[in-house]
Amino acid sequence: MNHFRYFFAFSVVCLVAGCNTPTFVESKSENQKDLSGWERKAALETPLRMHQIAWARNTVENWPPRERQTFPNIQLIDHEGNDFSMQSLAGKPVLIEFIAMSCAGCQAFAGGKKHGGFKKFAVQRGLDSMEDYFQRYTGYSMDTQKLNVVQVIVYDLKLSNPEPSELAAWREHFHLTSPNMHVVGGTKSLANGATKKMIPGFMLLDADLQVVSDSTGHRPKRDFYRDLLPQAKKMLDGPGRQQTITNDFSVRSKSSQSSKRPKRQGKEISNPFLTK
Repeated sequence: MNHFRYFFAFSVVCLVAGCNTPTFVESKSENQKDLSGWERKAALETPLRMHQIAWARNTVENWPPRERQTFPNIQLIDHEGNDFSMQSLAGKPVLIEFIAMSCAGCQAFAGGKKHGGFKKFAVQRGLDSMEDYFQRYTGYSMDTQKLNVVQVIVYDLKLSNPEPSELAAWREHFHLTSPNMHVVGGTKSLANGATKKMIPGFMLLDADLQVVSDSTGHRPKRDFYRDLLPQAKKMLDGPGRQQTITNDFSVRSKSSQSSKRPKRQGKEISNPFLTK
């Protein structure tokens, strides 16, 4: 009964606050220069704000993306304010990351361990950068021209839609300037409860832009380290190479493949952005 009362009360608050369009005003505490990265994060990601995001209705057609289906043609903008289309990347595999700028895991994967947190926000401990993991598990540099990498930033540091200037600042801070790397922002419609569940997370698309591996959110369908990244390696190797990744991330022939799978590196992502 108490649960029902809570649910009803929150629903009323959510309705009044406007859960369908979660835009927020930055609090005074978020502007204080003496706040630590985690304090900045906590001041921004209040329970009400996170519930508003979680309850925002999903009006995007064919969203969220599903494995074995073509990635939806969603509205995106790049760091220069131009429209960006995923369809323009057809012909090469695509690695997509879904991001909230305040997400500590997202900051880590972007390169927070090396470059520091963006705008001094918290970086998840125990996580290396996506670039490091990609090199370690596939044997390829992430700036290889065989691959397109897309960071879809859904929420800025006000939990609103990112402006091109914010995308550009994120791109420069983490040195994501290779021609095959694209930092893009979502529109207001993309900031919904379904997308929130995908952060932090990755998707791998084939050259036809079909979703091959879904490793998004706290309970991913595919393991990022043992499924998605080895699948990316297989795509980049092409049909002529029959090699697999061993437990210590070296490469050996398929005939000598061990039944053991690569160990997960780093800690599990514990991300307050995903508070339910």
